[in-house]
Amino acid sequence: MAVNRARPLLAAAAALLAAALPVWGAEPEAPAGYLTAIGEELARLDLHAVCDDVTGTCSFTRSRSDGVEFQVGVRHGQNTHTVYIFIERYLELSDPDGPSLALARRLLDLNRQLVTGKFEWEQESNSIRLTAVLSSDSNFDRKAFRSVVLGLWVVAERLWPELTALAGRV
Repeated sequence: MAVNRARPLLAAAAALLAAALPVWGAEPEAPAGYLTAIGEELARLDLHAVCDDVTGTCSFTRSRSDGVEFQVGVRHGQNTHTVYIFIERYLELSDPDGPSLALARRLLDLNRQLVTGKFEWEQESNSIRLTAVLSSDSNFDRKAFRSVVLGLWVVAERLWPELTALAGRV
């Protein structure tokens, strides 16, 4: 008799579980408007960025104090809930085998020390990229974003003379 009473409960539990599975397995929807907010904050910093909704990327050119121009990109990853800020081809390498041992050691040391940024070697272009990542899983913190963008630029300016010398590009 107890088995017959349990069947309706099991059926109800199975129905609830089946109804909940699509919700549990679904990718949470990314908050709308982050790319718009990124563009607004770049404009607030007086950086004339072009944003592309298809790629989720804003890009702009920034000149260093000595006139050297860099391509800077900001990509919002909706699936990863991150904002990836990068200075593309920060340092182009002349050696086709990549960074020298001295440069590689210094970049690793800097990656250990830097709070916000990190250096990445892009093998295809044989260049060093300077990057930062900002989490956007709960919201897009506009003030933090502006701080990271400006902080990354300060690091780029400050380390340029040392890293170009190590790369043999002086």
